[in-house]
Amino acid sequence: MDQSALNAEVKRQMKILEFRTTEITPRDEFEKMLKHSIENNKPLRVKCGIDPTGCDVHLGHLVPYRKMREFQDLGHTGVVIIGDYTAQIGDPTGKNESRKKLGAEEVAENAKTYMDQVFTVLDKDKTEVRYQSDWFEKTNLHQILEWAAQTTVAKLISHDTFKKRIDEGQSLGLHELFYPVLQGIDSTMIDADVELGGSDQRFNVLMGRDYQKVQNVRPQVAMLLPIVTGLCGTQKMSKSLDNYIGVFDEPFDKFGKVMSIPDNLMPEYYQYMANLPVSEFESMNTQLKNGSIHPNEAKKQLASKIVSLFHGDEQGALMREQFERVFKKKKVPDEIEEFNLESGMNVLEVMVKAGMVSSNGEGRRMLKQNAVSIVDGDKITDPAQGIDSSFKGSVLKVGKRRFLKLV
Repeated sequence: MDQSALNAEVKRQMKILEFRTTEITPRDEFEKMLKHSIENNKPLRVKCGIDPTGCDVHLGHLVPYRKMREFQDLGHTGVVIIGDYTAQIGDPTGKNESRKKLGAEEVAENAKTYMDQVFTVLDKDKTEVRYQSDWFEKTNLHQILEWAAQTTVAKLISHDTFKKRIDEGQSLGLHELFYPVLQGIDSTMIDADVELGGSDQRFNVLMGRDYQKVQNVRPQVAMLLPIVTGLCGTQKMSKSLDNYIGVFDEPFDKFGKVMSIPDNLMPEYYQYMANLPVSEFESMNTQLKNGSIHPNEAKKQLASKIVSLFHGDEQGALMREQFERVFKKKKVPDEIEEFNLESGMNVLEVMVKAGMVSSNGEGRRMLKQNAVSIVDGDKITDPAQGIDSSFKGSVLKVGKRRFLKLV
C-alpha cells in the first residue's frame, strides 16, 4: 500500500472509530497504532471486560460492544474478558458499599447467558472469549505481591469512589482496591492494544496502561464511551430503575419502549442505539434539529431500526404496523400470548401468573393507576376482581404494551 492510500485508509478508519466515543487517550498514540496495524496487516487486539454479576443485558450495556463490532468489521480482533474473579469482588465504581460476594457457579451461569446476548452484536468469528481464571487460578502469593508493588496506595485511593467513601467514613475493603489492579493485569495477559469502557471506567481502563508500561510493552489506548440515558430521559439506563430496553425483550416491547422516550432523547438514541453510519446519523440529526421530520415519524423510524438490529428488517416493519394498529386503531397485536383461566382467579392472580407484572406490588400499582383494562371494555381497579369463564375470549391489557388473551 503506497503512502497516499495508507493515509486515506487511516483517515477512513479513524472517522468510523472516533464516532460515538467520548474520549480516546492518548489520541495521537491511537492514530499511530492504527497506521502501524494497517501498514503491517496486523489486527489490533481490542479488549472489553464483562463482570457477569447478573444475567440480563440492556442496550446501554451494548454500547462498547457495538464499538468492538466496528473494529471487527474493519478487520481487527475483539477480546472479551469474562471477569469471573472481578465479579466476585464487584466493581466498586460509583458504589457506596461493598458488593455481595457471588459464587463461582452463579458467575459461570451468568457469563453464558451474558455472552448469548453480547453475540447479538459481535462477530463470533472475530471474537476471543477469555476468562480471568485462566491466569488468576495459577497465581501464587509471590506474584500477587509483585503486582501490588507496581502501583501505590496513593494512586488507588485517588479513585473517585474510593476517595469519596474514605472521606465519608464508609467501609472500604482491601479486596476492593484490587479491582482496578486485576483489570489492569488482564490487559498484560491478553496483549491488549485498545480497551473499551464506559466513561465511568476511566480509572480502571488506564490501569491497564500502567501495568503494560511496567512490562515494557506498548501500552494500550483507552477508548471511552458514554453512559446512555434511560427511557425516563433523566437517569442512566438501568434495570433497577426500570428505564431500560432489554436485549431479550420481545420485538413489540422494544418498539413500544422506544416510542415512550422523550423527544429530546432521539439524537442520543439515534447516535448510540440505532447503529447508523456517520453520514446517516448526521443527516437524521440535521432533520431533527431543523424540524424537517416530524418527531413522531422520527421515533417510529428509530424504533423500527432498533427492532431490526435484533430481529431483522421484516420484524422492524411488522412491529411498526402492529404499533400503529394498536395505538391508532385501538386494536391488539396479531400475536399475543394466551392464558388458561382457572376457577376462582382474580385479576391480580392472572397478571402475576401470566408474567404481565413482576410482583403483586407492581400489579396493585398498575391497577391503582387505571392501567389495567379489558380491550373494548372497562378499566379494572380492584385487585380482587374475579376473572371467571365469562371473560374467555377477552383480551386483558396492562399498561400500554402488554396484552393477554384469556382462554
